[in-house]
Amino acid sequence: MAILANTRNALYRFRKHESGAVAIEFVLVAPIFFFLIFAILETSILYTIATVMEGEVALAARTIRTGQLQQEADPETAFREILCDNLDNVLNCDNVIIDVRTFEDFGEMDFEDFVDDEGEASGNLFQAGSADDIVLVRIAYVYNIVTPYLAEILPPVGNDTVILFSGAAFKNEPFQNAI
Repeated sequence: MAILANTRNALYRFRKHESGAVAIEFVLVAPIFFFLIFAILETSILYTIATVMEGEVALAARTIRTGQLQQEADPETAFREILCDNLDNVLNCDNVIIDVRTFEDFGEMDFEDFVDDEGEASGNLFQAGSADDIVLVRIAYVYNIVTPYLAEILPPVGNDTVILFSGAAFKNEPFQNAI
């Protein structure tokens, strides 16, 4: 019975307390607090996507390096399928831009833009190369930022978007049946 009386007294005192200082402090601090929470969560998602992209580019590039991809009827489609097998768990693979180029040696690598300022494919190629070629594999993904005002902090592309890049440069192995 005493617990019920104490609870009733506490509720009565709470109802009678009219200063509103706590409510005003909450209104002042809550937007900043929620922005920080959502910004941390979205930045974590961005880093997760970037890390997964790095791993998948390394795995897909290995099929080029070993010559397995060059044996396919449509190497570009096969590369996209290999790349997207695990990327689809994290992002929409339809929005991934792929650029694969070959070079004579590492010193001649030219890093031309393959994505324009709006995040659209621009001048991208797909050249898997043959044995002993130097290959540069790059992918880009346009991520739509959800957290308000986060686009002001990150380098945006277009309307509340940011482009994530990943790549690998390597020399193809001296595989058999070179193209």
